[in-house]
Amino acid sequence: MKLELNTVYERDMGDLSHGIMSHEEMIEHYTHNSSPLSFLMERMLAKWFDNLTYDQTPVTIPFKDGTIKIKPDLRDWSDGTILDQKAFNRKGGDFKRSSSKGISRTFVKEENDTWASAQVFIWTDFNNLPKIRIIALTGKECIKRWPTSKITIKEREVLFAGKRTLW
Repeated sequence: MKLELNTVYERDMGDLSHGIMSHEEMIEHYTHNSSPLSFLMERMLAKWFDNLTYDQTPVTIPFKDGTIKIKPDLRDWSDGTILDQKAFNRKGGDFKRSSSKGISRTFVKEENDTWASAQVFIWTDFNNLPKIRIIALTGKECIKRWPTSKITIKEREVLFAGKRTLW
């Protein structure tokens, strides 16, 4: 199956138990910290969608008098599109560069918008595990719809609106 823009894919991930951790314990863990599942999702997406490949080779794009480095999660092998998997959890989601998050870091909207415009974001809804929803939107579409780069949990159904497919 090919990943297409603006299509909501729904999937049941099945048993999430891991080692000695039960399915329920892993759901509880991922509910409070979806980062580990997000890193796994990057690799799963490449297995689920025929046109994606896991490829974190950095790309440099021009910005003002310098450049911005993008470290993608995936690429569309058919056309080279850069893709970044984004978790949408109980706190919502955002498409801010990691380098602008945290104490003593500065968010520069123009720089972030240039970075976001150069890629496609694959949003993964982790709010109803083991069921997930996936939608791919261009960075330009995300900027247009959420100019602050933040999507609140209240906007969950707005984000995951589109034609639906189960697989």
